[in-house]
Amino acid sequence: MNEQLFLFNLPEHLEEANQTIISHSKPRLKTAHRNQIEFVSSCIDDLIPEDHPARNIWDFISQMDLSPILNKIQSTESGPGRPAIDPKILLSLWVYAITEGIGSARVIDRYCNEHFAFKWLCGGVKVNYHTISDFRKSNSQEFDDLIAIFIARLIDKKLVSLKRVSQDGTKVRASAGSSSFRRKPTLNELLKESKEQVAILRNEIDGDPSSCTNREVAAKKRAKIDRQQRLEQALSEHKKAVIEKGKSKKKNRKTFTKKEKDAMRTSTTDPEARKMKMANGGFNPAYNLQLAVDTESRYIVGINTTNKGNDFGELEKMMNQIETRYNIVPEEFLVDQGYLEHEVIVKAKKKNCKVYVNPRKEKDEKNAFLPHPGEAKELSDWRIRMGLDESKKIYKDRASNSEWANAGLKNRGLKQLLVRGIEKVKSVFSLHVLTHNILRSLHLNYSW
Repeated sequence: MNEQLFLFNLPEHLEEANQTIISHSKPRLKTAHRNQIEFVSSCIDDLIPEDHPARNIWDFISQMDLSPILNKIQSTESGPGRPAIDPKILLSLWVYAITEGIGSARVIDRYCNEHFAFKWLCGGVKVNYHTISDFRKSNSQEFDDLIAIFIARLIDKKLVSLKRVSQDGTKVRASAGSSSFRRKPTLNELLKESKEQVAILRNEIDGDPSSCTNREVAAKKRAKIDRQQRLEQALSEHKKAVIEKGKSKKKNRKTFTKKEKDAMRTSTTDPEARKMKMANGGFNPAYNLQLAVDTESRYIVGINTTNKGNDFGELEKMMNQIETRYNIVPEEFLVDQGYLEHEVIVKAKKKNCKVYVNPRKEKDEKNAFLPHPGEAKELSDWRIRMGLDESKKIYKDRASNSEWANAGLKNRGLKQLLVRGIEKVKSVFSLHVLTHNILRSLHLNYSW
């Protein structure tokens, strides 16, 4: 192309400089040569520096008692079977991934081939996303047990006291769209269609047995059977949702009309998810994740996963869980008004546990902190106590602990669930809580 085309519009004071540039030879550059063969000798241990967070996580998990997971492995030294992947590797991969905000098994699988920290954690052991995902899915109860063992050891070392516990819940978006929610008649129609499709596919396979070896046909069959099972579960969950709604209406002395029953919907993709009011004011399919934090050490000491849209009834469950696990009744329990139940306050006081929660507002605000005629002495004591400045100061620990812990979980990726079903959600939640407690120990320089 004629170089003068680029010069006719240049100002006079730039024309001389431009001619000088054109007259120069081409610049000397280092270019990429990807077909060059290289022989590289390296040690896996040299992939990451000595102070890398992955090393700290590995060292801590290596000290942990993973017997709840190890006891499930059927391949033993005295019996047949391929060696199983060390649970320390899989647990370390998940914990490190969560600290980096990664919650997908497929992403971890890819990073194990591309990123030095994940390669170092694998230590030459080949993993795939099926193994990574199955490890999380099949160890829900074991992760929960590890949390309990973890906290019990800290209590034994007097690093956690459980004198004051703060509870809060967070609603996390489920892996289901709002459009997947259907009424009962629609669910019945979809289930009928699904059964017909499965029957047609089975007849085709029976007519040509060799087709069942075809991967595409097999995948199609699995998908249709899976959809049928989810629709059956959706109908079952719809029945449960109607019963739960009816109990709630009865408790609040309201009528549960036929119109309301007919309007009830459940999801065809994640039947156990429920539409809940979210922090942004909108309604989305979600799960309600409850946690309790020891305010002194800021460890998460109790968890619960539910698909209820409110926190009513969760206080007593958490108190019973902590008492059962650690044989300790906290001296003080901090919750917000969503947990307020007069019966629970009375029960807690009889166990020498003070519940800190503000009474519901009344026309005259002062009356809320005064004893009400005919109520139990425990309730009168609670109202008077919550009106004191000292109690208001103690109550501030709720937001600075349980809400702080919830914010930390969300910052590490617990904003959108990638799994379906309450058991799988519990596994994800337990792993996040275990990660929180491990990072807390590393921050405080505590060893296992």
